[in-house]
Amino acid sequence: MAISAIDVIEKFAPSANKAYRAAFADGQSRLDDAGITTALRLAHFMAQCMHETGALTILVESGRYSAKNLGTMWDSGNWHRYFANRAECVAMAEQCKKDSGVALFSLVYGKRMGNGPKETHDGWNFRGRGILQTTGRESYRIFGDRCKVNFEGDPDLVVASEHALKPALQEWTDKHLNVAADRDDIEAVTRGINGGLVGLSSRRSWLAKIKAFLVDNQEVEHTIEWRVQEALSKAGFDLGKPDGVIGPRSRLAIIAYRAKHNLAPGTKIDADLIASLGL
Repeated sequence: MAISAIDVIEKFAPSANKAYRAAFADGQSRLDDAGITTALRLAHFMAQCMHETGALTILVESGRYSAKNLGTMWDSGNWHRYFANRAECVAMAEQCKKDSGVALFSLVYGKRMGNGPKETHDGWNFRGRGILQTTGRESYRIFGDRCKVNFEGDPDLVVASEHALKPALQEWTDKHLNVAADRDDIEAVTRGINGGLVGLSSRRSWLAKIKAFLVDNQEVEHTIEWRVQEALSKAGFDLGKPDGVIGPRSRLAIIAYRAKHNLAPGTKIDADLIASLGL
């Protein structure tokens, strides 16, 4: 694999935190030991890292939730069990202004993931940190034992440059995510990291860009997927901003375009579609 993680960081995360940058600069042997030795595996790993950390700029999960942010969390169904109603959830924004999220995280992360009740502030102390956002006292303890670093005793060690890759790669290997990456199955990789599919569209977008760079040695804007999206958009079909990911909106646009131009029905990007779009 000629291109390294540092090349990916230079290309896609120029504002990466210096601790993360140092971790990757000294981490090739760790990546090798974790089996991330192909371009496709590295693309999947880095896509998850980029999403979880805002292009490697976020060390610790922020608790500075605004009323709008809290409303979104309520509307998505994430925090219904912790507040009596939407108004109560949104009102927590005033407390977040005062304590940066101590009360919020102590509540919503309390009594789960190995954390004690809200009074212990475990939810705050063991909130998300690091390259894959290690969260919960139990995870800090498990990864600490596996990596031989006392993450539970000193949670900030998760983001220290000498340790930052360790829990991320331990999680990756424990969940056998190289296997999912080899299948190019981003949903399986995301479930392994997230437990669900939160942020899947962002993760797909990161993967499209990084995979084009690592696997195909080209910019994502030069891929056929991006070019088809761009051509459909110019032709008046609403699919959002081109990102190289053929998702539901892109598939609907392809179906509509095929119908309008008397092409065989379907969502495939085939020779007929490419020719019709003038690509």
